Amino acid sequence: MTLRIVSRNLGLELAGLQLYAQFFGVWMVFIVAGALGREGRHIEIEYFSDRLPDRVKPYHAIAVGLVNIAMCALIVAGALLAMREFWDGTSPSVNIPLPLYYVPMIVGVTMLAVVYAGRVASQVAAIRDRREG
Repeated sequence: MTLRIVSRNLGLELAGLQLYAQFFGVWMVFIVAGALGREGRHIEIEYFSDRLPDRVKPYHAIAVGLVNIAMCALIVAGALLAMREFWDGTSPSVNIPLPLYYVPMIVGVTMLAVVYAGRVASQVAAIRDRREG
């Protein structure tokens, strides 16, 4: 993006800078989102869940985790369908293969799904341990 701004201010027309910026922006957003989820540093709004009774919180966490996994599956399925649809396409002027725009979405969102699955598994294990103990 910096190169695009500088080139525009200097009157240089470098073809395709916007498309390259979009391409790398898409990669950055989805890979960073997946990595932040893995590290537990993504944004969570817990206003509602913090007010639940302690005995209900694990069940709520499991339900939220399952909904998140379902949404991740839906996003990945949509990305795979889009990749198939645009398999032979390229972006204008710079010829970036269009399927490459969907790879970071698949990788990043799959990372999030794995994080959510791990959370669900740990909540289920905590409930099981509490019942046995």
